Amino acid sequence: MLPKGVGVAAISLACWSAYAGDNTWTQDKVSSAINYSNVEVVTPYAPDASAPRIAPGSQITHVYAMRSYMGNAMVETSLCWNGTSRCVPLNGNHINTHAFDGLDASKPMYLVHKARGDKARPLPGPVFVKGSVAVWYAP
Repeated sequence: MLPKGVGVAAISLACWSAYAGDNTWTQDKVSSAINYSNVEVVTPYAPDASAPRIAPGSQITHVYAMRSYMGNAMVETSLCWNGTSRCVPLNGNHINTHAFDGLDASKPMYLVHKARGDKARPLPGPVFVKGSVAVWYAP
């Protein structure tokens, strides 16, 4: 887990040299509450209104995502593109991936969280997942 206050901006700077010719958009969010095991909570990520417009035809060249949460629940997270059918799992608390390379950079990404369980059961308390997504792309 990263120290408090370190977010996507710092990670983006650390990774920037590898993708210096690409554009990027980033977003940090907190999921809605996970109240039950085995029930997905989906959090969308997309460039906000203040970000520069992504040129038509721009394609993803790299995606980084991370998540953190407090509590004893075992939360599984997947990173998805433009819905929840094209996804890759996070193995641990982050992922660097080229699984979405060549796809439309203007489409949203999603972090899909689910507390492990064999069926939907109430958790002892709600779990909120802090997530960050950074998408590098080229026109």
